[in-house]
Amino acid sequence: MMITDDIDKKILALIQGDLPLKKRPFDALAQELGIETPEAVDRIRALKREGIVREMKAVLRHRAAGFSAGAMVVWAVPEERLEETGLKIAREGSVSHCYERPGFGEFNLFSMIHGKTKAEVEGAITEIASSLSISTYKVYWSLQELKKSSMEYIREDRT
Repeated sequence: MMITDDIDKKILALIQGDLPLKKRPFDALAQELGIETPEAVDRIRALKREGIVREMKAVLRHRAAGFSAGAMVVWAVPEERLEETGLKIAREGSVSHCYERPGFGEFNLFSMIHGKTKAEVEGAITEIASSLSISTYKVYWSLQELKKSSMEYIREDRT
């Protein structure tokens, strides 16, 4: 499927950012497009099915939600345990990101851990390290959030 018309282009411009903060966001989206809600949803599904849209998901603004402490933890995990360990870390409630990243010497697994306090994050790190028998890791504390936005691929004048 290719982008078929101006409505598809408008949909892409609208959904690359935040959806309306309303009880029924797709109704508001459809209204802005001048189409019915089922058509808007069907078009989004078609764009996703064809690989034009990869994902639509919520992004938690950690600091606004009260999670003011965060750290990137880089773990040294033996290659044969990498996938299993990464999946276990990713399942932890305090972890928002976990991914393999080669090119950093022995540190091949990266995770972002959030908590309400520094002590809470430290506790989560200690628990993960202990439960998975990981003794080599480094902690990089987040000091300030500089950017929290999605990529913008399509610009559309909404005036």
